[in-house]
Amino acid sequence: EGNYSTIRIPRADLWWYCGGKILRSRLPSNWKGACAIVQLAIPFTQAFERNPRVPEKRTKRSMGTSFDERIYIDLIGVPRGVPDEHKARNQIAAGFKSFLFWWVTVNKNVDWINYIYYNQQGFINYTRDAVKGIAEQLDATSRMAWENRLALDMVLAEKEGVCVMIGDKCCTFIPKNTAPDGTITKALQGLTTLAEELAGNSGTDNSPTGWLKSWSGKWKGMVESFFMSLIVVAVLTAVRCCIIPCVRGLVQRLIETASSKQIPLEPPPYQDK
Repeated sequence: EGNYSTIRIPRADLWWYCGGKILRSRLPSNWKGACAIVQLAIPFTQAFERNPRVPEKRTKRSMGTSFDERIYIDLIGVPRGVPDEHKARNQIAAGFKSFLFWWVTVNKNVDWINYIYYNQQGFINYTRDAVKGIAEQLDATSRMAWENRLALDMVLAEKEGVCVMIGDKCCTFIPKNTAPDGTITKALQGLTTLAEELAGNSGTDNSPTGWLKSWSGKWKGMVESFFMSLIVVAVLTAVRCCIIPCVRGLVQRLIETASSKQIPLEPPPYQDK
């Protein structure tokens, strides 16, 4: 332990490693943390030095910005400025339809939402497959380049390696973005998670109680029990108030009809003329 940030002169073939993918020839003056001195297995020469970035003054922009400057968000939160050749629907025609045939407009909006959601899932799946293929190819290419470089250094060991033959601009750093913590791997994991989430949220239930499940969400068990109780109470009430009185009245009329048929009718009185 000690304050090594006061060492301003870099040492040959010695580097400070403080984590991540950065090797420092010297530590900044205000540096705090744990670092280790490392030495690379293969000597190299820095070919390109990155100029220090000067912080630029950023102008504040409104929240409703887009990649196209023609598109903006108006005061009521509606996006405006989409070119006509890129519009999916005509606002004027949709306005008349929603005023005259609002039920048709609602169904068409639902169909368009399903269409966009389907295309979004397809785009994410294709992007995920593309990134996965690129990652697999880059990983194999990086490994092969590393193996070839080791072989060349062994073959040219008598001439002090490849860097001595090439000169100052010898080594090229290949970032390991396909590593478990690399940017390509993280992007691929994010696309996979997003694709699984969209696939889990897609699909419709066409069963008689499907609308109830989609409406109630995570409370579907409680809501289903409540509605089943209501249905049972309604059926019992209908049986007690309607069916039982009807059956009772029908039975009484049958009994009265049968009794009237069994009683003999008295003959009419005899008249003596």
